[in-house]
Amino acid sequence: MVVELPKSLDDLPASSPRWVGKSMQRVEDPMLLTGRTEFIADVELPGMLHCAIARSPHAHARIVGIDCSRAEKLPGVLAVLTGEEARRWSQPLGGVPEGWGGPCLASDKARFVGEPVAAVAATSRYVAEDALELIDVEYEPLPAVVDPLEALRAESPLVSEEQGSNVMLHRVFEWGGVDAAFHGADQVFRERFRCHRLGANPLETFGVVGQWHALEESATVRGTFQTPAFMALGIAAALGLPSSKLRLISHPHGGSFGGKGGARGSVITTLLSRKAGGRPVQWIEDRSEYLMAGGGQAWDRRYEASLALSSDGRLLGFEVKLVDDIGASGENSGAISTVRPIVAFTGCYTIPAARYDLTLVATNKLPQSAYRGMGLTPHNFVLEQMLDIAARGLDLDPAELRRRNYIPPDRFPYTIVSGHRYDSGRYEETLETVLEMADYAKLRRQQAEARRGGRCLGIGVVNTVEPGVFSWNVYGAVLGGLPGTGVPEGVRIGFDLAGKITVRVGFSLEGQGQYTFVTQLLADYFGVEPGDVRVLMEDTLSAPPHFGPGGSRQAVALSSAVLGASDLLRQRMVRVAAALMGTQPENVALVDGELRRQDGDAASLSIPEVVAVLLMRSDLLPPGIEPTAEATYVWVAPGQKPADEQGRAHSYLTTANSCHLAAIEIDRKTGQVEILGYWAADDCGVRLNPAIVEGQIAGGMAQGVGAALYEEYAFDAEGQPLVTTFMDYLLPTAHEVPALQGAALVTPSPFTALGAKGMGEAAMLTTQAALMSAINDALAPLGACATETPASPERLWRLLRGSDADD
Repeated sequence: MVVELPKSLDDLPASSPRWVGKSMQRVEDPMLLTGRTEFIADVELPGMLHCAIARSPHAHARIVGIDCSRAEKLPGVLAVLTGEEARRWSQPLGGVPEGWGGPCLASDKARFVGEPVAAVAATSRYVAEDALELIDVEYEPLPAVVDPLEALRAESPLVSEEQGSNVMLHRVFEWGGVDAAFHGADQVFRERFRCHRLGANPLETFGVVGQWHALEESATVRGTFQTPAFMALGIAAALGLPSSKLRLISHPHGGSFGGKGGARGSVITTLLSRKAGGRPVQWIEDRSEYLMAGGGQAWDRRYEASLALSSDGRLLGFEVKLVDDIGASGENSGAISTVRPIVAFTGCYTIPAARYDLTLVATNKLPQSAYRGMGLTPHNFVLEQMLDIAARGLDLDPAELRRRNYIPPDRFPYTIVSGHRYDSGRYEETLETVLEMADYAKLRRQQAEARRGGRCLGIGVVNTVEPGVFSWNVYGAVLGGLPGTGVPEGVRIGFDLAGKITVRVGFSLEGQGQYTFVTQLLADYFGVEPGDVRVLMEDTLSAPPHFGPGGSRQAVALSSAVLGASDLLRQRMVRVAAALMGTQPENVALVDGELRRQDGDAASLSIPEVVAVLLMRSDLLPPGIEPTAEATYVWVAPGQKPADEQGRAHSYLTTANSCHLAAIEIDRKTGQVEILGYWAADDCGVRLNPAIVEGQIAGGMAQGVGAALYEEYAFDAEGQPLVTTFMDYLLPTAHEVPALQGAALVTPSPFTALGAKGMGEAAMLTTQAALMSAINDALAPLGACATETPASPERLWRLLRGSDADD
């Protein structure tokens, strides 16, 4: 059957949608708030053992020998696993760039502090932790390379000798006549930036239960997986199993933001189970383990940026040279975040020429991981700071410079210079909405008055785009080792005899409210109450093809899958109803939960009546109709093709837009930043549930505040992490995150069902840039510029002290 997806809310088979597009209480919340949800730490299986992991205290050291004999004799210990055994029983973890994976347990040498070198399975976590103290590991310390610029030197120690270099990838992408643009420019501005490591810190760390089934030579892995099908492929490959021999069950989990990782822990626990005779083995990562060696650290970048302009403020060229410290391997896909900026390289602006000089470097640090925004957050920071620097150099208001260079609304769909298509947008209107909401002219007057009194006030206004619904094409073309082009999302929807609906998906709860908007869609589509819809998560061997949350995709991908399956059911019900009412299918329509004749006859049938015939009276079914009230639909973004050698492709389906304005004051004595006001306008197309969108914006904004002002993973010269507790790694609290004054614009996407766009990362992509723009606006009269993030009080105090000394 040909599936028809509704392009707008008016196309739904409802006279007036009651639920979609409105703020409805989340269906997930009762189970979560009453503590009835089974998280991975709640799992108890017969005979289950508990894992503890021995980790390297050195950033770089050869493993001369491991003696586990004392640990193996400890009462309650059932299995001890070493790197040598793991090497015999498993394959290296996959990695990007291609070939830069790593083992689940180090066997020859440790490459970062916290790398697992041995693991224990025991009757309790207490016994397992005690056993770790009895494992004797002899190390031969090696020189560590921590600075990526040092790692590029030919004489630098090699993180992986077999690679022959610490350069994981070097590519130069050029789009348009970059040299000509800079040569013909009236003004060229240049600056260097440094973005320190930060990362996801969800409420719940990673947890897993691995179990080996000897007779079947298969495995079951339960855990806190954000993208179950994707993770299952990697874990199965590491275990040397065909994908059909690995059953992965994702449990509800307390957030992720990309930062759960999990491949090492999954393989380690499964191998321990194999050694322990098939008893399940549970490992719950503690917070210190997570901060030291978990899957939560992202982007560690050094930028050189250049911007070319005409004398009237037209942007002519943009050049970025990036060196990113990926860490000891590419096992957690952190390198993907360096490629994502290609798809939105020039932001909201009509920049006709751009160059991206990209170098990925291996160092003796924890491997980078995915994190919300996937690398666009620091890129936006650099682009927006360069616009501010240019505005000051041209003596233009920063809002005016942006206004002169926006992509106009009549040019959408618009292909930016790097070859990626934006679907729709009204960027200047988003800007004007924020300026009016904040009373920008009044803020500037107040700033001028405060400056006369010696105060350090700043105003930052930035406008960014958020690509949503990704394809693998550009990542595979640049990094290798990534699958195909489009990313599928499937659902299975079925009715029972009472007309109740069950929806089966392939991912578990983690906080974004997807089960709620699935419920809203089906309640309106079939004219039922939300309580008549139940969403269930299937394991990877049972679920339809899926990816799950990630890349701002579920509002589009999942809703399209739901609407596609609903349309298949509608078509089947229409044919059955037409046969029962003695008319042709084209004379029957689904409206408000009834199959109604459209030719003047008042006859109609309810959905439960039609379902009853489908399930109980096959003798009444017309030819060619299966006796089932269930349908599966797998959606993939249309028009996806491989990227070319310069990374050009239509890789993301939608492009949302956010404009943020921040007003701040810097204490000249301490460098402390106070946020005086914060305003934002967001345009993510049609909002399926406005309350969920607002929650996503609030959460992303909090993470953006952390990225701008607080969060940093620091290392000493020997590669020792200096941050292993929340006393060292600072997270913003409710006291530091300002109240948001927000506005919503709606520019529907012409390419998606209902006109929705991805928006889960919008605030994270924008907030850091807005706050840093405000900080530098405050510093500008002093001749200072903050080029490092986070802009901690110490860094700002040093800038202020230097400015005062110059005075």
